[in-house]
Order: sequence, then structure tokens, then C-alpha cells
Amino acid sequence: MTEIKFEDFKPQITTAIQNKLQAVPIHGEAGFTLVDGFIMQPLNKELTANIIIGGTTTLLPLVAVVGNTSGRLYYFAVKTLNIPGLTI
Repeated sequence: MTEIKFEDFKPQITTAIQNKLQAVPIHGEAGFTLVDGFIMQPLNKELTANIIIGGTTTLLPLVAVVGNTSGRLYYFAVKTLNIPGLTI
């Protein structure tokens, strides 16, 4: 897999998230701060008390913003941002 650097796509990511927040606003927040990097969220098919190291875990690539009022994290799936050249 080719290395994808967050900084190379940061302006496009910012614009895409701003467009999504205009279309579907999150009320009660006085702006947002972009988290500087990709988040790779693992997906598991089962819940278990065991710790799993390595293996064939599926990862969901995300980007996030932090609400400036609440401090909550809001996640966006990278694929849904439809950024040309940013293919996962």
C-alpha cells in the first residue's frame, strides 16, 4: 500500500468536513478543530475478554474534529469525504 500523508490532504479534508457540517450542522458547538492525522479504527466481528495482538483486523480509516465548546470528538469516514486522490 502506498503511504498517504495527512498533511498532503489537510486542506481538502478541512473543506470536505466544513461542507458536511454546513449540510448537517452540529448545534451547540462554537466551531471545530481538526485532529492532525488519520485514525485507524479496528472493526471486530465478536466481543471477547481476550486481548488480540496482530491478526487480520479490519481497519476503518477516519478523520476527526474536536468540538470547541464540548470537547467531543466527531468522526468522519475518509471514504465519505470523496476527496480526489485520497483512496484507501
